[in-house]
Amino acid sequence: MNDSKLHSPVRAAVSQLYQLLTLSTVVAVLALWGHQLLPEKTLPLVPYYVHESYVFHDGQNGGNTQGNWQSQQDLSFVCEVVNPDQSSYCGASIKVKPPEAAVDYSAYRTATFYLSYTGPNERLRVKLHAYVPPSEQHYANEVLTGLDYVFSKQGELADVTIPASAWHLSDMNLFDLQNTTPQLDVVFDVAPPLLAGQHTLRVDQIVLQGEWLPVSFWYAIVGVGWLVFNVIFLGRLLKVQQARLANDANRLSQLTHFSSHLKEESEHYKTLSSHDPLTGALNRSGFALEFRHLFPDSRLKLNTALLVIDLDHFKRVNDTYGHDAGDKVLQQCAETLFKNVRLNDRLVRWGGEEFALLCVDTSLQQAQLIAEKIRTMLEELDIQTGKATLSVTASIGVAVSNHLEEFDALFQRADKALYHAKEIGRNCVVLAD
Repeated sequence: MNDSKLHSPVRAAVSQLYQLLTLSTVVAVLALWGHQLLPEKTLPLVPYYVHESYVFHDGQNGGNTQGNWQSQQDLSFVCEVVNPDQSSYCGASIKVKPPEAAVDYSAYRTATFYLSYTGPNERLRVKLHAYVPPSEQHYANEVLTGLDYVFSKQGELADVTIPASAWHLSDMNLFDLQNTTPQLDVVFDVAPPLLAGQHTLRVDQIVLQGEWLPVSFWYAIVGVGWLVFNVIFLGRLLKVQQARLANDANRLSQLTHFSSHLKEESEHYKTLSSHDPLTGALNRSGFALEFRHLFPDSRLKLNTALLVIDLDHFKRVNDTYGHDAGDKVLQQCAETLFKNVRLNDRLVRWGGEEFALLCVDTSLQQAQLIAEKIRTMLEELDIQTGKATLSVTASIGVAVSNHLEEFDALFQRADKALYHAKEIGRNCVVLAD
């Protein structure tokens, strides 16, 4: 039987599966994004649901400020401020009683106030709270409190939008009270200290905005719909494939053999992938192969030196200039390190900004000279990354093997020396004990 004919039903099923998964995922993503296109829920409170309004001022308590309605119907008032002091005040209170169907203020994300103001002050203030009016012997139950918002005017317009995060919502179960409708009390005034002169403020509109469907609920609907649709389709597809595979043991055997062959090839390519693609240095897997070649019995020869090199404060480069700049720094530092690698030495990118240099037939004094040369060359580097010129330093720990010492022990001694170099100020070379 021809191989292409043998696998054509499986290929067709897999292709169909990929197509449907891709289509359903695209539709789900569009549906998630489509939440932004849903119309907003708005509740215009003023001027439609004004229940009561009045002007207040310190002249009512013997002060020098006087306030009056310019037009109570238009919610426009004027304050005359003469010889103001720290206790001077003037403003208006507007009580709003929306319809009972719109009492759940937690469903609204923002409150926008459209105001017009002329006067010497630069800042205005709005205070807002909602409560259930008292009945008989009960006290009023506040359901939205704590909003005291000061903002700056812009010309004669003083529009401001306040996010719901500025509101402090209490227990919304209060809305379950029978025969009650929460009432909204909005206070507008000039933020103290008041300046002498005439202050005119008009409240044009107060509008609450929110979402008809919360974004979390919308995402949950789309996610569940996507999952249910794909599960149903996958169930049907698996049922068909189960019937086919049950009658074709030979096809399963060939697929198993092909899978095993692919796994062997994958392992082969992993073995070949022994170098770090960014710096050209050995990676740990490649170093393990080289180490077994140099030391077949896994025991180090006498005078095998290990330098553990760590670039100082490398995280700052990534955080300040981006990962592209960090990659450039690593590449140029690796080039500098390669200039100090002899034929039998091995340079390894041990991880992140840390390198290891294994030097055979190298005494402690020679290793120290190599390390100092590397440190100096790195310190003198000028690395161009976009518009910035960067410089780097390195801390280096050096250790030389004892006879037949294991690599892990040598690395621990060099690594300990490296950490000591960091502790004493970095940009230095420290020899192991």
